[in-house]
Amino acid sequence: MDTNLVTLIIGLVVVFGIVTLLFRVQKLGGRGEATISVAQLFTASVKLEAEKADRAKATEALRKAVEQRGEPAEQVTVPDDNSSSGFARILWVDDHPDNNLFETVALESLGRFVTQATSTEAGLRYLSQLPYALAITDLGRHGDAGAGVDFIRQAKQTDHTLPIIVYTLNAQRVREEVIAAGAAAVVDRPDELLRQVAKQLAANRSVHSGMFLREG
Repeated sequence: MDTNLVTLIIGLVVVFGIVTLLFRVQKLGGRGEATISVAQLFTASVKLEAEKADRAKATEALRKAVEQRGEPAEQVTVPDDNSSSGFARILWVDDHPDNNLFETVALESLGRFVTQATSTEAGLRYLSQLPYALAITDLGRHGDAGAGVDFIRQAKQTDHTLPIIVYTLNAQRVREEVIAAGAAAVVDRPDELLRQVAKQLAANRSVHSGMFLREG
């Protein structure tokens, strides 16, 4: 995002905070004390950013991701996202995160905060420290073909409601095994990944609303 635009947004958030604070003081009749927290300012900033979710940029990144795989991208579009009323934090576990560059750009352009982890251990540590609305994982990591399945099983022990999407080649071949391990979906196309992310976030919103950043 352009630096000047970021500065403008921050300035608007600060002004919003000051006006809100003054309004609260006025409601108190000039007596007592009124405060507004940094968290409230951050929430307001997130709301402003959410309204600027860049679907055009997301679509461009998605098409590049498809083209990178040697597939036709003429008909690729960003799926409708019913969960766009709030940002969501996503954990992505993959030992080669640069391979997912365009998919990550597409997700972040739609207001998703993506945390990258390159090992099962790091992914589990992130899950223990921060609330996540969804996780994405590959299957093989660092020579271990079962790393993704191990991550799913261990993550589910911590939070059985966490939706986990497996993003891997030859999804059809491994789907039955991976779903049995606890995955919510197994996909191998960038557009299908975004479609499943939107679907799982919408389904999971009522379960873990704290993992979505929203007003209030």
